[in-house]
Amino acid sequence: MKLLSFGLRASLCFATALVQSDATSSGVETAGKNTQPLNLDLMSWRKGKTDLQWYATIAVGTPPQKFTVILDTGSSALLLPRRNCSTCKGHNLFDPSQSKTFSAQPGYRLEPAFGTGGDTIPLSNPQVARCTVASDTVSIAGLVSPNHQFLLCDEYEDALAGQPVDGILGLSPASTSSWDGQNSFETLYRHLINSNQLSRPEFAISYVPGKTRGSQITLGGSDPLKYRGDVITIPMNKQLSKLREGWVLDVQSVYVGSKLLKNSTSYRPAVPAVTLLDTGTAYMLVPDVETARDLYGQVSMEIKPIDSLGSWGAPCKMMERVAKDITFTVGNGAHLANLTVPRRAFSLGEYPGKPGICQGLYLSPPSPAREPLEGRPAWVFGSPLLKSYYTVWNGVDMTMGFAKPSWGHCGRRS
Repeated sequence: MKLLSFGLRASLCFATALVQSDATSSGVETAGKNTQPLNLDLMSWRKGKTDLQWYATIAVGTPPQKFTVILDTGSSALLLPRRNCSTCKGHNLFDPSQSKTFSAQPGYRLEPAFGTGGDTIPLSNPQVARCTVASDTVSIAGLVSPNHQFLLCDEYEDALAGQPVDGILGLSPASTSSWDGQNSFETLYRHLINSNQLSRPEFAISYVPGKTRGSQITLGGSDPLKYRGDVITIPMNKQLSKLREGWVLDVQSVYVGSKLLKNSTSYRPAVPAVTLLDTGTAYMLVPDVETARDLYGQVSMEIKPIDSLGSWGAPCKMMERVAKDITFTVGNGAHLANLTVPRRAFSLGEYPGKPGICQGLYLSPPSPAREPLEGRPAWVFGSPLLKSYYTVWNGVDMTMGFAKPSWGHCGRRS
């Protein structure tokens, strides 16, 4: 959730000038103080045939109270509903009185606002959670953070309350979470690194599209059983990643099918640009309305806006017929990778309230999105792209790794 290459065949999924990771050829990769990374099962939240979010189970308090949380690389803190939450029906609620390690300190109020939600329908307004920062023991896959500061919420607005998952676990690369610009606290990911509980300062995600079960996150390394070939490692944009407290990559080119995406006014390529990698967003967010118009225009002029919130679409049969692969060249210098969103992901399915009209995968924001340093257009790559790859996230070296998933070829089931 966002807090407010051309070769398309499997054999050509990656550019040639790349850095290879040091993953071992068999068994789970090991290094550092702890010798074995840990695999944690993920569940998929699905709407019809569309994968929306993947979530895990964590424990908070002593004795432990269990909660499901979306693993969200677009935010940085743990957010859970409190026992007195008036809008959290159907969720597991944290009860401070039942934990002997709970502390109400530091006790300051925070109201984080999320600009993208877990569903495919864009938000008409940022969704707010009204919370207090408290402390307790938090554990994930047996790894423990004592006295961990997290957001304990007494109100979820509609989009958060409507999710079938209890809360959100931010997996930003940031060392600390500073949601209000003043107070800050250590992130769970960074605590596991600093306390030497991870064999490597990274985690890896294996998504299995179209299935409720079978996906996993590996904490402290990568699992070669989940991918084929090499993990291709590319550098993050360190300056923007630090500024945004997120996983930011440079974007060098965009292809619609085999044709370069160009601005319809200037006829120049729609790059250079940047993108935030956000596992908590269920669609692809383009930088502005013009980019959406140009992208869809190179597919079919029949694809048009279908609401006032940034959704585009057309009759479902036509969307299926004209769908194209969209390929992004990301990275910088000699370290580049081509990442393809396969044509089968081009449609998000029938739009609610519009029978026979299917929503396109690429949404436009209410106002142009630009990064603050050079003013380049800013994308958000959500789960539809990330689920097509085995991904390795390293917040210390500030790198991203991409590999062919073991369940199939790039963008195609085996």
